Amino acid sequence: MNGEIFQLPGEGGSAIVVHRPGSPTTSVIATYALGFGHDPTDAPGVAHLYEHLYLATLRAIMTAPIVAQAQTHADTMSVSATVLAEADRELVTALTTTPQMLAEGTIDDDVRLRECRAIDVELSEWFGNPLLVAGHKLAALATRRPQPARFDECRIGTSSTIATQDLQTHAALQGAAFPERIVIVSPRPAEEWLLLAQVMRPPASAVVPATSHIGCGRLGSRGGVPGADSRVYIGIPLHLSNPEKAEAVQLAAQMLLHGQGPLAEVGDRVGVRFRGGSVVPTAGCVVVTGSWVIENSRQREAIGVAVSQLRGQISPALITAQASLVPERRCAVAATSATLATAIDDWQSGYGISPTAVGTPSVDEIDYIMCAGWKRSVLVGAHPARSGPF
Repeated sequence: MNGEIFQLPGEGGSAIVVHRPGSPTTSVIATYALGFGHDPTDAPGVAHLYEHLYLATLRAIMTAPIVAQAQTHADTMSVSATVLAEADRELVTALTTTPQMLAEGTIDDDVRLRECRAIDVELSEWFGNPLLVAGHKLAALATRRPQPARFDECRIGTSSTIATQDLQTHAALQGAAFPERIVIVSPRPAEEWLLLAQVMRPPASAVVPATSHIGCGRLGSRGGVPGADSRVYIGIPLHLSNPEKAEAVQLAAQMLLHGQGPLAEVGDRVGVRFRGGSVVPTAGCVVVTGSWVIENSRQREAIGVAVSQLRGQISPALITAQASLVPERRCAVAATSATLATAIDDWQSGYGISPTAVGTPSVDEIDYIMCAGWKRSVLVGAHPARSGPF
């Protein structure tokens, strides 16, 4: 890979610089502790609106062309921006100014209402997709966390009731002016970014860090997921002990969702189709969600029994084959500054492949992560308690 990764020294937050000589662009990813889990109970949807306003403000400040996007999860908001290398100082100014403006409440009401309307359109699309809603609800069940506000409370048409003071309160509580983590991909040497690291890093007590949630639900039948009358859903939490384990967690998630993996095998055993699934990031772990399409109550019960008996076992040869593809994926994500920055942030968050690592996780490590998560899984729409033949 053409470049080096530096962990800049200092207290209070993580700053990583990827030095890529000759790159025409600079990319910065800032991750803030401003997720749905931090929403005030009386103002659900604040995190999502804050994300929209952050992006709108950032673009308004910039005079140079910028490619930027933002996304909120249960515990974090991630903002990524790419500019031509000669405009990187302007980007730094915009990234440090934007959260300060939002924290001070200097927001145009017309902009806020415009972004509220955009959120309402997004919500209408989300609520029309039961699989997407189910995936996030399963992630909440599997980690015993409150279900994300955007699915349970931020109903269509209500985002315009969130006032400027709600946003200010949300920002102040979490120290929004300071990101938890900064990733910079630039042609400049790492030493030239020390000032940015100091400006954007939080004081030691400013940010409430995302922590692992060790209490996970055990295998059991739950309700309240859309479509459970025709499908059985499963949520499997895969815990991340440290960033170095992120690759093993990612591969374990892929194995669980593989066409020859244990979830597909459960479907084969009871004669139902495995519908596939997704990986939902949350605090301290990722949650693998999947579903099977059922035709009758007998199949629903049989899936529960099969999950109880199988316990996530998978062929070591299949794990080895998938692990062998990791070097190719590393080359792919290092193709551009933007993709490399995203890959580093995903890896640090616990659900990606490290673009600079050598070697791959062992088969035993991946197998252990799968089995441990399988035992803590949450099943919705099935009856797993019964034993004996199907």
